[in-house]
Amino acid sequence: MRQWVALILLFSSLPSWAEMKQFGNYQVHYSVFTTDFLLPDVAAAYNITRAADRAMINISVRQSQRDHYTVAVKGRVVGTISDLVHRRPLEFREIVEQDALYYIADFEFINEETLYFDIDVTPADESAVLSVEFQQKLYVD
Repeated sequence: MRQWVALILLFSSLPSWAEMKQFGNYQVHYSVFTTDFLLPDVAAAYNITRAADRAMINISVRQSQRDHYTVAVKGRVVGTISDLVHRRPLEFREIVEQDALYYIADFEFINEETLYFDIDVTPADESAVLSVEFQQKLYVD
């Protein structure tokens, strides 16, 4: 339970690095950061390798409600990561804890490499695919 709380606090403390894209009444939030940022016990609890040359992507989907709040929504998240030459799939895992719901995938990277992310999210009970594309340069600290 402590690991869940630590992970939720970690992800909720990332708004300055997180991005969001609006799709009607859905929001797709995404962030990428190196795994050495994670506390060792949190990384171990989620079977994530902590290293300066490894990163992870965190995706969450939220749906607007009538009271102007948003709620976490389950869905299907698939995506790829690429550099200028190679493209590889991201293998997302669902993390659920009370009202928090995240999809995470980890991957290796090369210092100062610009990576291109193509993410498709299909909220549960919807047929529309919400596509998010972005790029991010990562650094080994």
